[in-house]
Amino acid sequence: MKIKLLTLVVATLALVSCNKSTFNVNVELQNAEGKMIYLKKMINKEYIAIDSAIMENNMVNFIVEKNNPTTHYQITVKESNPIRFFSENNDVKISGDLKKRDSFNTTASYAQQLVNEYNTEYKKFNNQRKELREKFQIADQNNDEAAMNKLIEEYEQISKNENNYQKLFLTKNSNSFVAPYILYTNRYNYELNELEDFVNNFNIKEESEYSKLLDEYIAVLQRVDIGKPYVDFCQETPEGDLMAISELVGKSKLLLIDFWASWCGPCRAENPNVVEVYNEYHEKGFDIIGVSLDMEKENWIKAIESDGLIWHNISDLKYWNNEGAKLYGVSSIPSNVLIDQNGIIIAKNLRGEDLRNKVEEILN
Repeated sequence: MKIKLLTLVVATLALVSCNKSTFNVNVELQNAEGKMIYLKKMINKEYIAIDSAIMENNMVNFIVEKNNPTTHYQITVKESNPIRFFSENNDVKISGDLKKRDSFNTTASYAQQLVNEYNTEYKKFNNQRKELREKFQIADQNNDEAAMNKLIEEYEQISKNENNYQKLFLTKNSNSFVAPYILYTNRYNYELNELEDFVNNFNIKEESEYSKLLDEYIAVLQRVDIGKPYVDFCQETPEGDLMAISELVGKSKLLLIDFWASWCGPCRAENPNVVEVYNEYHEKGFDIIGVSLDMEKENWIKAIESDGLIWHNISDLKYWNNEGAKLYGVSSIPSNVLIDQNGIIIAKNLRGEDLRNKVEEILN
């Protein structure tokens, strides 16, 4: 009897020990019956599948080995955006409707609670912008210029409010590994000096994958900061010939490397301004090389012709993995870099009148 009891105790302890080394990720999604669900975790800065299962009765449960508490995970279902979360080695509950992206709810660690808090505010700002865009379309159809100008001001104010909230959130949570995650995913909102200031004020015990990504991104921006020599790269022209940036540097007084794409609305809206500046100052020493983040060559060429981009154009058709864009730390488009005759970067991200004023200042 004692032997049996001892065996039972040992078995129970072994089970408890086993349970302490794992945690559960329970997923309940409506309209997901029979679909393959993938659980991925970030390893060496990319999400790698570590388990998968077919959804039965709209439910699936993954048992995950505990590891670094800063590890970021995601649930992926075909034809749906990934659901990302921090577990901190605690059980996770994910629920929602696969057909309604905003319905997803993730219950997990304290870190994930912070992310949920941030996302809730982000959705509010995003909904406000969406409402203004709808009003702007109506005003545009009615040729109501006064209403359009007022809506633009309101839109800009919402962006300022969001940016202020974001900065406050990062400052308030500077000791959490959530801060590098939020900062990296919104890095396009900040100049290099702002990114450096935030990182220098972080007080985080354990380095996360997003901390590494942020450090690498800052290092890239430092390498191509104003006052630094340009970084060369080579891609194909629409005709299939290879062209390098170095082939153009020094042949004109100013060279603009313009990162854009046919699918980018703000890029297409800015193109007429760039064309106008090019036409006015090209004979005086201003040249452009457009670097497209397109994937489809046909769309790229069609946009070049439609927008009248008669300058040099190159692309590797790798979308956001464009090698040139990565070399220059491009995380949003339109984006550009202005290089002088000596190959030195003298300005970045010039749009509208700022581009014209800078070119005119130097050439005149």
